[in-house]
Amino acid sequence: MLKITENLENGNTVRLRLDGTLNAPSLPELEEICTRHQNDAGKVIFLDLAGVVFMNEEVAKKLVELRSGQLRIINCSPFIKTLLRTVEE
Repeated sequence: MLKITENLENGNTVRLRLDGTLNAPSLPELEEICTRHQNDAGKVIFLDLAGVVFMNEEVAKKLVELRSGQLRIINCSPFIKTLLRTVEE
């Protein structure tokens, strides 16, 4: 199960704090929220993965696709950081 907490830090920055397991069933909700914020021109999105306890390769690939100048992934565990690097290659 994944909990997504949206915090608007200022007019141009939103932090999406994820807590729990990030897997295929939780991905559509995350994609919808990210897409909604990415459609706001000039908005920066911080995807805060500090509370993510597990992520599989399929989801890591999707996060790499979503990442852009607008969307930045922060506060990854060493496991998730390695997984993201692996799927980028």
